Amino acid sequence: PAGIHGTEIRHGKAIAFMKEPNLFESMVGGMSEDDRALRLWFSLVGCFTSVERALRQRLRQEFDLSLPRFDVLTALVTFPEGLTMSDLATKLAVSKGNVTGVVGGLREQGLVTRTRQKTDRRVLRVVITQTGKAAWTEMQAAYRAVIDKMLAELSAGDAAGLTQSLIRLQQILDRADDGDADLG
Repeated sequence: PAGIHGTEIRHGKAIAFMKEPNLFESMVGGMSEDDRALRLWFSLVGCFTSVERALRQRLRQEFDLSLPRFDVLTALVTFPEGLTMSDLATKLAVSKGNVTGVVGGLREQGLVTRTRQKTDRRVLRVVITQTGKAAWTEMQAAYRAVIDKMLAELSAGDAAGLTQSLIRLQQILDRADDGDADLG
């Protein structure tokens, strides 16, 4: 593919540009139709990569915040009673070491608090602050705007069909991850 044309605002002026396809888009373009599963996988990864890149850029530019920090805030908004560091790492599917650094940065910004549990002083519970909730609300609006803009060309029917297919795919992947499917 030749790339995607678009515009970007730089110094108050709209500048035309052509976005080069990411690695995964390029790989799919060169694969045989017979490689159905791999083409699907690389197409999914390519889509994810494109959206993630746009989200990272928007959060960094508007809020000086990384996507992992936004993800931690999202988890804490979802669980307002807070989460232990271990539970937070599990929910985000990352290591506790990764969570420690991200939570430390959010704490320095006043967006979360960390407290030791009374029953086990070794366990830290992380809770989002009111400042964190307010900041997350603004960030969530920007996050949603990126998603809405990037997926705007999909019709309602296409979006519904794709969503149903992806839900089905997630169910298949969950069974495979649980050891119910033979992964070869």
